[in-house]
Amino acid sequence: MIKIVDVERFIETNNFNGPVTSPQIFLGKTKTFHPQGIMSEEIFGLEGSPERSKNFSWIELGCKVIEPALYDILSKRIEKKLPDILSGEKTASIGPDGRLIEDPDGNIDGFSSFIENIDKIKFFPGDSVRNKLIDMLYDNMKKGTFFTSKLLIIPPRHREIMIPEESNESPDIGDMNAIYRKILIQSNQIKNVSGPLYDILSFKMQQLVKEMYEFIRVKVGKKDGIIRNLMLGRRVDFSARGVITPNPSLRIGVIGVPLRIICGIFEPHMIYGLVNSPQAAEIPDEFHEAVKEALGRELEPELL
Repeated sequence: MIKIVDVERFIETNNFNGPVTSPQIFLGKTKTFHPQGIMSEEIFGLEGSPERSKNFSWIELGCKVIEPALYDILSKRIEKKLPDILSGEKTASIGPDGRLIEDPDGNIDGFSSFIENIDKIKFFPGDSVRNKLIDMLYDNMKKGTFFTSKLLIIPPRHREIMIPEESNESPDIGDMNAIYRKILIQSNQIKNVSGPLYDILSFKMQQLVKEMYEFIRVKVGKKDGIIRNLMLGRRVDFSARGVITPNPSLRIGVIGVPLRIICGIFEPHMIYGLVNSPQAAEIPDEFHEAVKEALGRELEPELL
């Protein structure tokens, strides 16, 4: 199951600088980062410093939204009519058993009324997988992590902006920074409204937070994502990929790896162990020279 991070506690525990409040990246027409923007040197550290690869910050959303991973589960697998209710397109009431029922005269017709009645709402049980998801939702409600009013901003080093040398060309801020900017603009709008308009903008904020969640999930998990494209790609030395096939001769809990793959993964360790073994004196000098070149460094003379 998904483990939800308590964003507010994470921010408080790590004492991050912030929040980021401005959607502006630069000060005016200069190339100086805005002090309250998503690339701020005051919040994230000076450009080129180690701090810019580890300092987080956050955005005050101006409203409560459902934690994006939980919203994804709710809207796709548990309560598919929820987006229509939160957006105000449909209204609902709570039935005797606590379930949401579409009702033209219902009192749940937007984000505010949904938040006010969240403790009364029950979700329809089903198979074991559905029930586990529902239990996870209830558990996060009890822990106070079902809703969030803050969004983390990751360190700038992992979302760099490409600034062209020619002054007449616009910088490439990247997809992630573009979403952050949209969320900041939305958060500033929400602060000045109330009533039905507040609910409409809150739902729009939910959609933007979900957009960020989907962007990160694709970046990490899909075929062209960070793990499969970079970590498991051919550019990684001493790694291997293989096709999973059944082998009835193996015991449960045991896997078999071809010797050729093992040799490829542990090649440096095997060569190092061979060169430094008691039998190393029997190995021709030509082999030692080849090993030095293969390892890319000079071995200590006393080890040869």
